[in-house]
Amino acid sequence: MADAGYAERRFTARDGLTLYYREYAPGGDEAAKTPVLCLPGLSRNSKDFHEPALRLAGLGHRVICPDIRGRGRSDYDPDPMNYRIETYIDDVRHLLAVLGLHRVVVIGTSMGGIMAMGMAAAMPTVLAGVVLNDVGAVVPAGPLKPIVDSIRAEKTFASWEEAAAAMRRAFPDLPAETDDEWLDLTRATFIEAPDGRLRRDWDKEIVNPLLALPPGDTDLWNLFKALKHVPTGVVRGARSDILSTSILEAMIDARPDLIHAVVPDVGHPPNLREQPAKEVIDAVLARV
Repeated sequence: MADAGYAERRFTARDGLTLYYREYAPGGDEAAKTPVLCLPGLSRNSKDFHEPALRLAGLGHRVICPDIRGRGRSDYDPDPMNYRIETYIDDVRHLLAVLGLHRVVVIGTSMGGIMAMGMAAAMPTVLAGVVLNDVGAVVPAGPLKPIVDSIRAEKTFASWEEAAAAMRRAFPDLPAETDDEWLDLTRATFIEAPDGRLRRDWDKEIVNPLLALPPGDTDLWNLFKALKHVPTGVVRGARSDILSTSILEAMIDARPDLIHAVVPDVGHPPNLREQPAKEVIDAVLARV
């Protein structure tokens, strides 16, 4: 789909699953710009990064946007307990090897940001810079429940408009205002099934490992601290309950050089098209 601004590609993971990614070719001097790897949220996929990827490619960056296993056009895993951060990071390691990339800037939304922090511990030399989109050093347990419940739901819809209306009711703080924006977000969330109805574009079993976690918040401070030598930015949605003001302030205290911004009137997560988010991304890239 070169006419859409990207090429569609696939690679084979260590365990034989076929995984999908989009590759956005850079404009200008490819050798002069650090490649960017965009990692999506828990149930999300490469479609979320289309507009930011086009912008970054226009600035001269090669941009790679994978569908994590169990999402989008990547294979579903026959063993749901493989749906965990360690497996995803191993998939990223293989993807970077296939592409011959040894150093990248990672933009990670929600779970993708946790993956970025995990990469700092598992393969630190790969990270040239990191942008954490609405995720931080602590993930609170309470706000995850409605997200997990939504992921496990099996309701289908007869039309895109019906699905968009349902999303709007369930998650009113998502970064969309107009009908067209809600429809775009819906098209990145659902896929047409063989029976013509719209279903969610992920394996509902992706939450199984989360259900096995002990109760309480998830402490990621050690992973966040692993980024101490990496130029790092954080974007927070002003209405987010996943990355609270207090957690962000604690992260700033721990990292006075942390680049950060809050996107007004948006919940979890911003879509990275907002001006404050663009400024954080560009500031991290400028430090690389």
